[in-house]
Amino acid sequence: MSRLRRTLVAVLAASSALLAGCAGIPTSGPIEQGAVVAPPGSDSFVRVIAREPVPGMSPEEVVRGFQEATASQEPGFTVAKKYLTPLAAATWKPERGVKVYDNSGLAYEQRGDVVAASGGLSGDIDAEGQWTVAAPGTRVDVRYGLARVDGEWRISAPPQGLVLGRADIDRSYRSFDLYYFTKDFLVLVPAPVTVPVTEAGLATTLVQSLLDGPTPWIAPSVSTGFPVGTRLASTSVPVVDGVAEVALSPEAALADDAGRQALSAQLVWTLRQLPEVTAVRISVGGQPFTVPGVGSVQSVDSWSSSDPDDVPETFTAYAIDERGLLRMSPDFKLSVQSELRPAGILPAVGLDATRLAALSGNRAQLWEYPLPAESDGTRRYAGVALARPSFDRTGGLWVVDRGRGLRLIEAGKVREIPVVGLPEDVAVEDISAASVARDGTRIALLVQRGSRVEPMVARIERAGDVVRVAAPRRVDSLLTDSLDLAWADSGTLVVLGSSGTSSLEVWRFGVGTTSVRRVGAPDGALTVAAGPNRSVLVGTADSLYRASGQGWTLVGPAAYPVYPG
Repeated sequence: MSRLRRTLVAVLAASSALLAGCAGIPTSGPIEQGAVVAPPGSDSFVRVIAREPVPGMSPEEVVRGFQEATASQEPGFTVAKKYLTPLAAATWKPERGVKVYDNSGLAYEQRGDVVAASGGLSGDIDAEGQWTVAAPGTRVDVRYGLARVDGEWRISAPPQGLVLGRADIDRSYRSFDLYYFTKDFLVLVPAPVTVPVTEAGLATTLVQSLLDGPTPWIAPSVSTGFPVGTRLASTSVPVVDGVAEVALSPEAALADDAGRQALSAQLVWTLRQLPEVTAVRISVGGQPFTVPGVGSVQSVDSWSSSDPDDVPETFTAYAIDERGLLRMSPDFKLSVQSELRPAGILPAVGLDATRLAALSGNRAQLWEYPLPAESDGTRRYAGVALARPSFDRTGGLWVVDRGRGLRLIEAGKVREIPVVGLPEDVAVEDISAASVARDGTRIALLVQRGSRVEPMVARIERAGDVVRVAAPRRVDSLLTDSLDLAWADSGTLVVLGSSGTSSLEVWRFGVGTTSVRRVGAPDGALTVAAGPNRSVLVGTADSLYRASGQGWTLVGPAAYPVYPG
């Protein structure tokens, strides 16, 4: 069963008892905005009440009414199905996924007994709950066949799945992370899914989705601690006094000690997103599930050692001026850390803050220095037009040589990294910049596509000594020009860019979700830096700024800010 179908089934099951006692609720009249409801695991959202069809509706009115009813997330889509013929109601599959049209809405056109609806496509949510951004200019075109039933128009051929607007998604859906591990089982990796908000059953939905295994896009780059075949032993994950009770099937008992710790961390981190969950208790066959190092009730604060965004308190930003490398203190003061010989620009700092990489002034050479840099640098790579380098979790140094592709430097050796799955009109030579996620499983790219420079995110696949970057996906369809990008945390990408003729802005994207926030950038912005629970920084040619509310505060005369990674 798909993740989306499971959630829709949970909506029906959780609501049936409630509806049985609500015979007095009106079932006709216009759609109304209901009260603001705050279900477990979500922020407040507005419940919309669907209206039933009324006699004499035209084909277009029937289609519009059906669309509005499907947007209500009404249990079992009972009202929406009243717009369908009996056969269509029995065979319609709303769980097939969601086509999401943009804020310009849909245009309707009737041709005989067919109503066509078309508009701009914002993206798709597939049956697994994965959000995919549509290419700029992509259209959604759906057809509704209609027939007479007892003299009234009804939809006989609806599109499978749902067709909803961005406002419907913002109101009725939420994104949650399923947590899996890096291949070495050292760091958790978020795999976001977007699911309908329900008034109950989110704990069940998240655990069942987690047990289904990694979503297809991230699967080749992650691992799971659950033995094959592990499933829920009961139909739900009840939350009692803050404790999520997770009863697993006997297969879970096959896990060794390391596997038990891993699956526990995955469960705890996945369920801790629900505010009503304060702890997790795992059982198999009615007996407590023994996990080395923790008790039978695991706090949501457990497994902090696997935190994908865990950085030390000393984790801070660096920048460059004519004196060399500068280090920024917690109170945003800049001090000279090291002289760079030769002088460098566009630095990268290793996650352990013992290595520094920087480009030569003409951006043709990549140099590496120890930190603190008491000796001259070592040239690691000579290219043509290099972008800012980036360190991964294991110390690999990544850099884009514009027009020549992606390079990885490990143990002093340079290798060319293939990028597979790029859009048909894009080649590896069109990649203009890259930033590796701190967990090492994903890499953000800036890609030249005609006159546009778009941000994309791809996964990093490793099999023995073979490394490749695969399946790049758009982060957004609004940006037309992008100058720089950085990972704020394991699920958030920050991009310095613009949309159309607008001024430069700093955009924050929830990777794999519909979340987008933006704020205007300082005049002359050239580069951006971000880190977990740290201020976003922007550098101009000679000044460094930090984000402060909805504005920017000058830090000092410096350029090329960067956080480790």
